[in-house]
Amino acid sequence: YSHVAHDCIVGDSLVMSSHSALGGHVRVGDCVNVGWGAGVHQFCRLGRHSMVSACSKLVQDVPPFMLADGSPAEVRSINKVGMERSGFSNDEIEVARGVFKKLFKGDMNRSQAIEYLEKEFSWKENEITKEIIAFAQSSERGLA
Repeated sequence: YSHVAHDCIVGDSLVMSSHSALGGHVRVGDCVNVGWGAGVHQFCRLGRHSMVSACSKLVQDVPPFMLADGSPAEVRSINKVGMERSGFSNDEIEVARGVFKKLFKGDMNRSQAIEYLEKEFSWKENEITKEIIAFAQSSERGLA
């Protein structure tokens, strides 16, 4: 079985594997995958097309299109397989990968990376970039 606690808001096409659990007030976007035995702390948010790997302990938000893994979970990569299965183009997947690299693997802190992505012309007009930036800026628990 899986558990969805009180006051959760769950989007369409959520896949929750056995023994996974969402704490109270968790907000889940569309097309999210929560792996076997994963636990999501109360008040966390999972952006659309994100994934939480099996046996992960998630205590912070996972931006759209990202994959979080570990205990505590950290964003490790984009959810490439999920994006491919949902029909995203290779160009869109590469944009998500570029944003991931700036936010999570670059030499800037998250605030600097967001500022860079907002100002850099090649990024700022892209819908995937806008969605990830808006999600990151509205995070109250921080990003995994």
